[in-house]
Amino acid sequence: MEEYCVIAKERARRPTDFSRPREARASKECPFCPGNEEMTPKAVAAYRDDGVFVDGDTRIRGWWARCIPNMYPAMVPGPVAPTLEWVAMPARGGHEVIIESPDHDSSPATFDDEMVIRMISVYADRYRHHTDQGSSYVSIFKNWGREAGASLSHTHTQLIALPLIPPLVVREISAISSMPACPYCNIAEREAGSERFIFREGEWVCIAPFCSQTPYEMWILPFRHISNLLEIEESMRADLGRALREALRRLSALLNDPPYNYMLFQMSSGYHLNIRIQPAITKIAGFEKNTGIYINPVPPEQAASELRSVL
Repeated sequence: MEEYCVIAKERARRPTDFSRPREARASKECPFCPGNEEMTPKAVAAYRDDGVFVDGDTRIRGWWARCIPNMYPAMVPGPVAPTLEWVAMPARGGHEVIIESPDHDSSPATFDDEMVIRMISVYADRYRHHTDQGSSYVSIFKNWGREAGASLSHTHTQLIALPLIPPLVVREISAISSMPACPYCNIAEREAGSERFIFREGEWVCIAPFCSQTPYEMWILPFRHISNLLEIEESMRADLGRALREALRRLSALLNDPPYNYMLFQMSSGYHLNIRIQPAITKIAGFEKNTGIYINPVPPEQAASELRSVL
């Protein structure tokens, strides 16, 4: 059975700002705030109203989103084709930070329509960039809160481009290919009428999955069979942005802005795009690590009911 781990000792040197008062973190000390662009690597893409730019000798200002190389990367640019003979392979790919907003105190749960739709567009643009560069899999995920793995509190998403398809996704694709129809299409249709349904936004449904690994886990699925963000037209992308914001807004209101992770699962083809939101409010302990089986104290039906009730 294929299993991989990433050895990235430089990641241990990441700074954190969670131990300081929030007022001290904003603007003057936060490397992600406008005016502090020199505190980070040069932007590989800075998004402004008049276009997308790359930092040169002068850093781009006036941006509404900014993508920079991670200073403590798990993957680095370079050849991305591994050979089967390797026991260990160089960590070649890419690792970026997507700063979704110049506002230090905002988050996707509080973004307005324009901001959350723009965020989804940036995800799609960077996904396209790395797949065009030959990466086999592009992992886009957000850590919100220290307990969920974030080291800086200014809202940001991470992107790691891999030279291989993760075994988790390989197993899913294998299972999907053995079935007569896409199981995710079936889940979207079936759960839209179940007690695990939370809400619908256009062609997207938000549910508490039957096999929830964490309390108040949510999945966002398209009813249409779509493999990745690049297959979504503008109106559907806008609905996805609103759906993601609504899910995070309800989670924040119900659980007082808990730490969470959200992850985009997508492939170039043969897959069904989905977003999984997992609050980081329980500990992964010995049993989970020993078996890969998660203990969840909140039934998904209860979680869905509580999340539906949030106004």
